[in-house]
Amino acid sequence: MRIVLSIWMFYQKLIIPSLLMSALIGILEFINTNSFSVSFRTFGISSILFTPMFHYFIYEIRNPNEYYFYYNMGISKPVLWLSTIILSSFIGLILILI
Repeated sequence: MRIVLSIWMFYQKLIIPSLLMSALIGILEFINTNSFSVSFRTFGISSILFTPMFHYFIYEIRNPNEYYFYYNMGISKPVLWLSTIILSSFIGLILILI
């Protein structure tokens, strides 16, 4: 349970910027096509792409020492990357299927 809460704490820094950027892309797609289904599909795909990108920029470039905090909690860097990919894929697939 502690590991899940630690991963959620890690993911909180990623979810807001990636969903905001994805929502902007989805809104622009809606303006171009006037279709909610295409807009949600674009929103989901961009969410899948932007979340790992923000993971890289926030944790690899901006705060690389923050990995030590999660490592001391028992979570390695590959596990954090894998959780980012799995969670972003899950959220993106839900948005694509709407």
